[in-house]
Amino acid sequence: MESNEAPSALSIRVRRLTADGQLRIVYDGRLLQASPEGIILEAYWERSPLDLGYIVLEPADRFVEYFFRERWFVIYEIYSHQDNQLKGWYCDIIYPPRISEGEIEIRDLALDLFVTPAGEILILDEEEFEALGLRERDPIAYECARSALRDLLKKVHQREPPFHQLPG
Repeated sequence: MESNEAPSALSIRVRRLTADGQLRIVYDGRLLQASPEGIILEAYWERSPLDLGYIVLEPADRFVEYFFRERWFVIYEIYSHQDNQLKGWYCDIIYPPRISEGEIEIRDLALDLFVTPAGEILILDEEEFEALGLRERDPIAYECARSALRDLLKKVHQREPPFHQLPG
């Protein structure tokens, strides 16, 4: 995302919802960049350590979060609180976010992608995504979610930002 706007100290509230609209978590981030394409925030992990099996999220880990107005995904670039080393990219497949003055609301569709700093790709939670029943209930959303995963994989393979830091 490119913008002529200078970074701001503006706080943005992020509301993460489940696919059915139940509130999961609320947190605040600092606006780094805004453009017609989307918003980039900086936020910090404020919860207890969480071992996902492929990454451990720890208190004070820094997240650079890429929200795209018309896309069905969000990208979280995660840095270690200890040495600011990149831990990887966690990508959520979501309904397009609702971005308004001071707030971003996202509805998670369970399907996720994780990319390690070395370029290893993990597609996560496919069973949970299929269990949502979107294929039958909302086939357009189902195909948009699957298309979003393909778009993310293409961005990774072509080393498009923010994946330009990957080797090779």
